[in-house]
Amino acid sequence: MPYEIDFIGLDKETKDATAICMRWKNWDDSYTVGVFDGGFTEYGEQLKKIMDQYYFDGSEGGHIDFVICSHPHKDHVLGLKTILENFDVEALYMNRPWQHIDALYERVKDGRITKKSLEERLKENYSDIADLEDTAIARGIPIYDVFEGDVIEGRLTVLSPSEDFYLDLLAESGKTPAMEGVAQDSIFYSLLMLAEKAINLIKETWGKDSLKEGVSTEPDNETSTVIFGDMEEECFLLTGDVGIHGLRCAIDYADSIGRSIQEEVTFYEVPHHGGRRNVSPSILDEMLGEIVEEGTTTSKIAFTCTGKGTDHPRQMVVNAFVRRGVKVYSTKGRTIHHKCGDMPAREGWTSLTSLGFQEDVEDWN
Repeated sequence: MPYEIDFIGLDKETKDATAICMRWKNWDDSYTVGVFDGGFTEYGEQLKKIMDQYYFDGSEGGHIDFVICSHPHKDHVLGLKTILENFDVEALYMNRPWQHIDALYERVKDGRITKKSLEERLKENYSDIADLEDTAIARGIPIYDVFEGDVIEGRLTVLSPSEDFYLDLLAESGKTPAMEGVAQDSIFYSLLMLAEKAINLIKETWGKDSLKEGVSTEPDNETSTVIFGDMEEECFLLTGDVGIHGLRCAIDYADSIGRSIQEEVTFYEVPHHGGRRNVSPSILDEMLGEIVEEGTTTSKIAFTCTGKGTDHPRQMVVNAFVRRGVKVYSTKGRTIHHKCGDMPAREGWTSLTSLGFQEDVEDWN
């Protein structure tokens, strides 16, 4: 099935952000059009420009069949408001904590909060998706939960999170008023990220990853919607900011329905802009395959959504993909377009050079 997908980049200094649009050609030559995350507001504006020009032949206000908000972080959410306001959107797929008050309350109640106060605090702490919800409601766009096993437009299967996993993660999040220790864990994670801004380099060899087992990312990242896209001739995996636990769930669920990420997927989104706390050697072995002979490549490619001038993707993550035969590309200030099959040509677009293996990688200490 012919399809194309665009990873949006901005030719200016920005923080990392994820904004992706896609479409595929149906048997009657019509197109199904979708968006997966919208980045910051300026990414949403660029996303609109790309879709207006290439998906809707230069006209504005085209029809979008689905919009997916992977998780509630600003660098994935804010630009989606531009999409909802400027296109005829059929459906928004987005998980909202306050829609699960009864089940969530059982996980976090401690005698100091009521269901009503919990709902209010969740909307305050997750204000970006609350605002997106308001925009969708104002424009008459239906909003659907998006959990393991859901199928979107007959082609996209949700591999993670399950509803139970999602609720457990919310209960762990520092944005949910639960036990004090959980909030402290969230603060610890934030301080850890700040500490990692100072980077020293170490040497790495082809045969051994510097990635670690047992590392973790924050709970909100793990709630990311993981999508298995089946385009018949090619399958892809979209990951948002998911971490090792969510990837584990995705792999296991895919196996349970008779699908194999390693054997079927040839086109990957690298989780969390290429962050090193979102993947491990064993998870990559299961997702991509084991380390290949140096200089060998497979038919697999991977993309990272990164801002121009940031320190992502981490080189040890790039190396880990490359040593498993995967070619890695990064937006870094430009929009990357990938297509498979008979899709319209784009005049002036050129091929990219993949990121290579480097011996110098970031020290963990």
